[in-house]
Amino acid sequence: MWDRKRSPSRHKLRDPVRVTIQKPVLDKPEKFSGRDTKPTFAAWWARVGNYFQYYETTYVKETDKIALVGHRMSGNAEEWYEARAAQLK
Repeated sequence: MWDRKRSPSRHKLRDPVRVTIQKPVLDKPEKFSGRDTKPTFAAWWARVGNYFQYYETTYVKETDKIALVGHRMSGNAEEWYEARAAQLK
């Protein structure tokens, strides 16, 4: 039988080692202008969705997501977003 009093010191429990692995940083989705150019709205919106999924612990609140989407618009799309935001105030 094993005797605790005689156990060698090499069997002492050590503090667990913590390893932190950082995820790669993704670029924000490119800006969407609302024109019939690349990317199409569907492709752009898919990229936005993928971005939010990847950073699910960062963008928890819907208001944060809306702010990022508005920030990633330009031209006609940005004008639409700003007008819509003003209506909702």
